[in-house]
Amino acid sequence: MAFAPVPLTHGRHEMLGPVARLNGRVFGDDPVITYMLLDIPKEERLAYLPTYWSILVKSALLNDAVITEADDWKAASVVIPPGKHVDNVWTLFYAGFVCVLWKMGLSGFKRLWSEFSGMTDDAKRIGLRGQKRYYYIFSIGTEVEHRGRGLAKAIMHEHMRRAQLENVPIWLEATTPNSRKLYLSMGFEEIEEIILGKGKVDKNANLQPGGPGVPLWAMVWWPEQQSGHTSSS
Repeated sequence: MAFAPVPLTHGRHEMLGPVARLNGRVFGDDPVITYMLLDIPKEERLAYLPTYWSILVKSALLNDAVITEADDWKAASVVIPPGKHVDNVWTLFYAGFVCVLWKMGLSGFKRLWSEFSGMTDDAKRIGLRGQKRYYYIFSIGTEVEHRGRGLAKAIMHEHMRRAQLENVPIWLEATTPNSRKLYLSMGFEEIEEIILGKGKVDKNANLQPGGPGVPLWAMVWWPEQQSGHTSSS
């Protein structure tokens, strides 16, 4: 039985509001985001997430990011193109990231910049093998009730198709075991398991002295003519 292809739509600034609201729902219990916003009480954090994502995605858009939605906003991604970097200080400033830093507090700033960014940057230096141009999956998520239908996979196949044409890799950080499993099934290589908050929180970012910390997985996909690997696109 043949299945109809998943309808995808691409856009930029006009999609900021919908993707921020979607991500606010999708990442409500994401351990990495929860850890970044650890100092904010849960109810306040959940209410803040759409604003948080609006500022983050705006910064990405100022660096030429493209938003892709699947099947009328049941899933969506934000992708930074090769040669652009979301940690651009000026675009973070213009996007209003100072407000996010104020909300996160000094300890949140340290978690984001010294811990998350520092550790993922180290993984990139290893995993990208000196490659300076790559697509970065800034975010990708699916509404809870629509998971398991292949929507995120359809979006990823589209990004892989484009990366294949341009002969550049794709980099991402999987923040849950399920997303890690999905990307491995699509031909991504796991570069490193990174642990955030070791000794401070459990795997779900709940405070726990001596806890194991929050895992995430740095991963890369290479177009087959460059690496010899066979992709599933």
